[in-house]
Amino acid sequence: MIWKMVNAISILDALRCGRNGCDCLKALPGKGHVHCPAHKDTKPSFSVNEKNGTTLVHCQAGCAQDLVIAALEEKGLWPRATANKSNYRETRFQVRDIDDQLVAVHVRKDGPRGKKMWWEQPDGTNGLNGMPVSTLPLYGSEDLQQLPDGSPVVVTEGESSRDALRSMGIASVGTVTGAGDTPGNDALRPLIRLRPILWADNDEPGHPHMNRIAARLSALGCLTVGIVDWPEAPHKGDAADAVNLGVDVHQLIATSQKWEPGNIDLAALLDDVAAFVRRYVVLTNHQLRAIALWVAHTYAIDAADCTPYLLIQSAEKRSGKTLLLEVLSLLVARAWFTGRVTKAVLVRRIARLGPTLLLDETDATFSGNKEFSEGIRGVLNAGYRRGGVDSICVQVDGEWVDQDFPVFGPKALSGIGVLPDTVQDRGIPIEMLRKLKTEEAEKFRRKDVLPNATPLVDALITWADEAVPILEPAKPDIPDELGDRAADVWEPLLAIADMAGGGWPNHARQAALALSSTADQEDDSWGVTLLKDIQKVLTNRKVDRLPSVELASALAEFEESPWGDIRGKPLNASGLAKMLKSFNIKPKQIRIAGTTLKGYLRYDFIDAWERYTPEIGETPKHIDDFKPSEASGIVSPSDDSSETNALGETLNHAYVSSVSGVSASQGIQEAFDAQERDDRRWRKEL
Repeated sequence: MIWKMVNAISILDALRCGRNGCDCLKALPGKGHVHCPAHKDTKPSFSVNEKNGTTLVHCQAGCAQDLVIAALEEKGLWPRATANKSNYRETRFQVRDIDDQLVAVHVRKDGPRGKKMWWEQPDGTNGLNGMPVSTLPLYGSEDLQQLPDGSPVVVTEGESSRDALRSMGIASVGTVTGAGDTPGNDALRPLIRLRPILWADNDEPGHPHMNRIAARLSALGCLTVGIVDWPEAPHKGDAADAVNLGVDVHQLIATSQKWEPGNIDLAALLDDVAAFVRRYVVLTNHQLRAIALWVAHTYAIDAADCTPYLLIQSAEKRSGKTLLLEVLSLLVARAWFTGRVTKAVLVRRIARLGPTLLLDETDATFSGNKEFSEGIRGVLNAGYRRGGVDSICVQVDGEWVDQDFPVFGPKALSGIGVLPDTVQDRGIPIEMLRKLKTEEAEKFRRKDVLPNATPLVDALITWADEAVPILEPAKPDIPDELGDRAADVWEPLLAIADMAGGGWPNHARQAALALSSTADQEDDSWGVTLLKDIQKVLTNRKVDRLPSVELASALAEFEESPWGDIRGKPLNASGLAKMLKSFNIKPKQIRIAGTTLKGYLRYDFIDAWERYTPEIGETPKHIDDFKPSEASGIVSPSDDSSETNALGETLNHAYVSSVSGVSASQGIQEAFDAQERDDRRWRKEL
């Protein structure tokens, strides 16, 4: 403990016990040990020393310094704390909106040990009750209404600088977010009709802070934004320092420079990112462009409501998946490259650091312990959209309580095979193949490559500071061929491509169609695939009805669908009926060429097509107008539940599995297993 104006010799003399043989008698003036006043000290353990005009006290037995000082105060050997209240100064900054309504109070307390700051609500309650600081008005906003349009107003970092300028008669406001955050649009909007001039603190966080504000003001429509240039500013020097140093602040403000966006050519930067990745990994042009846009997106994540996952997949090992993650770890914002990780660690780290997650070996994650894999999948599902949270139990005051953790953020997942449907739908598939001998790529050595990646990262950081407020309101045109989920996935990337200009808007949309327009079809459940194939059959044959047997036979002829060969057995009428039952579509007696047969009408499928295959479904204004009368073909409705067999049960099992989140390949395998169990049961009964 250090204290000024306390005499060490007098403290030592006062604490000597005076007993013969006690070591404290050996203490020389200003040196040695005496009995500690804060505990029963059988062996002298307390020392007092003076250094550079200050007094230092220490108990070797471990007494807290506050207890030692309190004991010295009781003995009259140390100045009472009440005598030093002048060393503490508390300042309360009232943050009011443009209508002069008190919104919050920012309290600052300065003392010998530094400063402390906290927020209070208007009624004195600590904290902001969940209100983000970025939504608060600028400090001094209540004075803005009095200024005529086009008037200059200085924006400083913090309240003290604003008050210093105001004391000089200068119209000014101060940010309350700190340099690490940016005031929101509502806070900045009152400045648009004025002429804001930004005065940054002269340090590393200060200049980017004002640069972000300038970009946001420009995006809001502010025509002119000025920047104060103070070449002689000391390190961390602010507007308050300029006033205290007697600098002509009026002249600095009058000669402020016009803010201009940074000289970052985004199109060229994206080209460089794509070229960097291609040096080490063999990919198609569509894949490279998608990856380059995604890398930029990790820096501009604050502008996005959804984040596309990068799904790096391959059929076999040694296809470059992990290598691609290693390359990306040098490029993305706040990279966290990991393999297997517990859900608790995953949730806490995403919430605390907001990293770009690069998760390797997802095939092992989702094929292992079911509880673990479901937990990870829940995090990925929730983290796709802003505001998504995952709940885990934490210990608070000795009690276990559930707590929500935000898990929104960019993620790249790498593994063999496809991911669960709910995760697969949220990403852009990057299918990796083993490199041919004729395909060239450089060897990746991290320490050698890092210097080449650093300039790209610096440029991305600079770009993102200005890009976020511009990207926030962006609504890019999205190709009609993309489904709703794919549109969400690509929207933030297409906004970046449009911002880049040049060939990137067109290239990005081509990549979206190439990588994601068919993803829904490839990952469809068996039921949805069946609906699509039935529509193909009816359309190709130009008929409005078909017998069950004939429809099943036609489906079995589709080479790209699974209906022709499931353990050597094609789809039949009873299996077809079992699968369609889930869509409330049942075979009925229909007339065809004067013959009555079990079958289906095109009308039966219209509702299901519209619900599950809208990209190809029919959209009649009045569906009932297409309903045939009994005279035109329907004999009588029939459930005919007898049309079931082992194959029908097998197909239904596969369908239920697929719509429950199991991938198509897993659904087929389960269908095989179920069919085999039925065959064994049948042989045993014989």
